[in-house]
Amino acid sequence: MRSIFTTLAISLAVGLLAFGAVFLWQKNRIDEHHDHLSAFDWFCEEFDIDDAQRERIEALHIAYFPECEDHCIHYADTKQTLAEITADPDLDAHPEHVEAAEELARLKKEADKKFIDFIYSVAAEMDPKSSERYLHRMKGWLEKTTEIAAE
Repeated sequence: MRSIFTTLAISLAVGLLAFGAVFLWQKNRIDEHHDHLSAFDWFCEEFDIDDAQRERIEALHIAYFPECEDHCIHYADTKQTLAEITADPDLDAHPEHVEAAEELARLKKEADKKFIDFIYSVAAEMDPKSSERYLHRMKGWLEKTTEIAAE
């Protein structure tokens, strides 16, 4: 009876070691494959983007980035202002506190809406099968569409 448990324990240990070794080996191979790719190159490879689609999608990215960057800066500034107001107990009921909180919520909603519009713009440039896969991958963001429309 004791040898059965010993055999099972050794088998389990060997199995776990083999699994770990294969897992790390495969992960390393996958990582090496993508090391040379930029994020945009990976995107194009992942969703089978041809050269014409790539140009149009890249133009969308280039047009969207400055707007996104400006929005992020405004959002970060508003968040910092809200944090400073929140840190001061005397300002809890102050109109600035309410204004900053409302502005932060408005900026977040606006950013989400613009990003969702951007996602659909990118998807529109893809072939139907790749577009469907891309939209499925972006599902978490797209679910916000209903929340934004409801507000």
